[in-house]
Amino acid sequence: MSRIKGVQDNEAGLTARAIFWMAKKRLKKVPLGTRVRALDPSLMKPSLWMDLNTAKARAVDGRIKELVQLKVAAMVGCPF
Repeated sequence: MSRIKGVQDNEAGLTARAIFWMAKKRLKKVPLGTRVRALDPSLMKPSLWMDLNTAKARAVDGRIKELVQLKVAAMVGCPF
């Protein structure tokens, strides 16, 4: 069980709602990390920018990136 609930859909501002919509479209749900980042709008925008630029980079195949993310999450004990 997570300690931080994050921003819920009915509490989200305009920017957060747009980001939540994009996440739902891509992932079918809004990850908890995205909801937690929405608690601080000054953190949410740069974090989203970094995620989008990392995803666009073509030096490493997208499947490898996903595997690395899963491995790191497992190493740090992410409960997803």
